[in-house]
Amino acid sequence: MVRQLHLQPMRVHLDDGKAYTISHPDFALVAEGALVLAHGPGLDLGGARLVICYFEDITRVEMLKRKAKAAA
Repeated sequence: MVRQLHLQPMRVHLDDGKAYTISHPDFALVAEGALVLAHGPGLDLGGARLVICYFEDITRVEMLKRKAKAAA
């Protein structure tokens, strides 16, 4: 799913009520036991530069529709 983020963004929901929308694979890294998110364009981490989302804390992953580009 992370490799396809440039085609289809996703939203990760955590058990503490926080949710992060990721729209590009450069800002998400799958590690052993966790998803690591880095601050970048379109990814607001609430002031943090990195957020570690442990798999056991992820309650839902929602695939989103890509916004349509405006006609030139």
